Amino acid sequence: MTEPGELQRQMKSIEILVGRLEEASDPALRTAAKDLIAAVMELHGAALQRMLAIAREGGISGSEAVERFGRDDLVRNMLLLYDLHPHDLTTRVKQALQKAAPFLRSHNASAELESVTEDGVVTVHFQVKAGSCGSPAASVRSGIEAEILSAAPDAPSVVITEVGKTPGSGFISVHDLQNGQSLVARSTGSLR
Repeated sequence: MTEPGELQRQMKSIEILVGRLEEASDPALRTAAKDLIAAVMELHGAALQRMLAIAREGGISGSEAVERFGRDDLVRNMLLLYDLHPHDLTTRVKQALQKAAPFLRSHNASAELESVTEDGVVTVHFQVKAGSCGSPAASVRSGIEAEILSAAPDAPSVVITEVGKTPGSGFISVHDLQNGQSLVARSTGSLR
């Protein structure tokens, strides 16, 4: 936590830097710098406003407020920006997979966290089960990735692999369709 004397030094430093920007000879640079400062302040203000709204909700403890901060899209991202999120990367990825469970069930699929490396690379395996008509693996992969990146935008890499493709899934490839092979012909082993 910043001590009062340190806070005063930081505020003075900001004042000096803003003064230097005001003196910059390039008007486009001055405008861009001012716009950047305004955008950052607006983002911080919106996150602080949301945090205050959460904290004011009746009947919640401090720890519950912190948990809600971590789940709120705007506040979560601000906490991640400053490495202040209440949960580590692995926990957030696990929570994302739990949140994705209804989507996965609706696509007759499942997903499992394989690993999170020390440098933050997330590896998830998923499977689309037999009989999953109209649920292409790409759509399932995309849904898993979106959920993980929403909860863990700080993950430098997310690797999502399909495992255990089961035979007889009902999927007929374009190649098989173009060659006139039907599902019945495939299942009996004969060709038309």
